[in-house]
Amino acid sequence: MLEDGRALEVVGISAFDERIYRGVLACPGITVQELVMRSGESAGRIQSSLSRLRAKGLVSRLWGRSPRWTATNPGTAIRSLVRGLQSELERLTDTADELEAAFRTVGQDPGEGGQFEVLAGPEEQARWYVRLQQEAKEEVLTFDRPPYVLDYHNPLQTGLLRNGVRYRTIYTPGAFDHAGAFDEVGSLIKAGEEARILPELPFKMAIVDRWRAVMPLHMDPPLTRGVLIQGSTMVVALVELFERLWREALPVRPELWREPGSAPEPAGEEPGPLEPVGETPGAAGLGAEDRRLLALLAAGLKDDAIARQLGTSPRSLRRRLRHLLDELNAETRFQAGAQASRRGLV
Repeated sequence: MLEDGRALEVVGISAFDERIYRGVLACPGITVQELVMRSGESAGRIQSSLSRLRAKGLVSRLWGRSPRWTATNPGTAIRSLVRGLQSELERLTDTADELEAAFRTVGQDPGEGGQFEVLAGPEEQARWYVRLQQEAKEEVLTFDRPPYVLDYHNPLQTGLLRNGVRYRTIYTPGAFDHAGAFDEVGSLIKAGEEARILPELPFKMAIVDRWRAVMPLHMDPPLTRGVLIQGSTMVVALVELFERLWREALPVRPELWREPGSAPEPAGEEPGPLEPVGETPGAAGLGAEDRRLLALLAAGLKDDAIARQLGTSPRSLRRRLRHLLDELNAETRFQAGAQASRRGLV
């Protein structure tokens, strides 16, 4: 059997044709009958494959009594195919721009089916996010995770919370990677935000008054394109997804992340002993440092972020983590935090 291959599918070469091509490449001057013997395929199928490869410039036919086949220079042939593909992609991009312009034109009237508008560029996405919040009357639902369109700060939220707009946000641990994130979210929660956390979210979005939503069309930075959805069943589906994940998420409890006035643990110091956790544990069984550590575990934060927050060294943190995992009979850090939250330890 000839070697299987799928590497050239991106330039229009099927897995079968690539297998035949590799056979020709390995044996210059090979005949169709020899390829039949090597592959076990019919002569007609192999002949058709060779014709397609020849049209792509990958093989050429050597004339003689018994026609033989040889491969052309792979680097030259494949690069030529790549250039052709790039030209086609450029034409497709131009077509996409034309279709988008038509989409915007017909999308101005929502009608009965709702309105979808593509938002080109981070600035336009940010502008709509601000506008939707400013027009919110009841509630804003948000998936908060990196990457961010322009900035992770939301200066409007505190004022809107004071005006009676309800904010519910599901965060991922990555939302707390930037400096000052703990304090900022703590301030928002004090102002009235309801915050929960999950290890990951499928995308980021904001839904306003269960009628309009804004979200990026991809999650690879930079976020160059987004979509505004209004009055559509798609918004209903997004609200349903939010509510389901909200029920699964754990509450964010910043009051346990940092104890005011407490001194950080010296970088090289051994962790203090952890009191045993019984069958029906309560918060009294753990010290303040361990309760804060469990709260950070429940938030799904990475070790480096936890160590920075607690003012300890990564090495000391790992020792304490290992002890906590053993005591809670947990296999992962997030599992330990989740168990601690559900058992009332934090």
